[in-house]
Amino acid sequence: MAIATYARVCAKNVAGNSQIWLSEAGNITSITVVAGEVTVFTMLSSNKFMEVQPKRDSLIRSDEGTGIGSNISYLHKIEMVFSKLALGVNTLRNSLADASPCGIVAVTKDSNGEYWLTGWNDTDLGNRGLELRIDSGTSGEAATNAEGGLNSITLETTSGYLDLPLTAAGITSFADAATAAS
Repeated sequence: MAIATYARVCAKNVAGNSQIWLSEAGNITSITVVAGEVTVFTMLSSNKFMEVQPKRDSLIRSDEGTGIGSNISYLHKIEMVFSKLALGVNTLRNSLADASPCGIVAVTKDSNGEYWLTGWNDTDLGNRGLELRIDSGTSGEAATNAEGGLNSITLETTSGYLDLPLTAAGITSFADAATAAS
């Protein structure tokens, strides 16, 4: 494969992410990837991507490639913070721990309006889904502690492939496979 050309895009870039949806990898029947972009999600009608709503401006999606020669791997990471420790946060924490052994697939919407699939690739399919790696909460020591009462969650996996963007058709197909936060 030859090195690809890349033309600089002269457009506004906004950092950050605005939304995230999660599903267990086993809930997905198939995901169609064409030319490096997701075009179709297929799930049983009883299975859905569930939206979770972390604290505003706390959602980070990253991938970092490392390797030597032809052996390159990518560490995929999703970090998010939830405000006010409560039963709902505990329920989410428990569900992520329960889903981790078989893997979690995430779709994030970044602040530029682009959607990204993490925890699934066209080779490994859902066999390298995200796993709960960090789950920590703190009460804080005083009412003035801005970091008190927060829970931090990190999902991670390693694969040989990058996160995948969704095409317009992929976003429409994904919307059919997602449900709003309850």
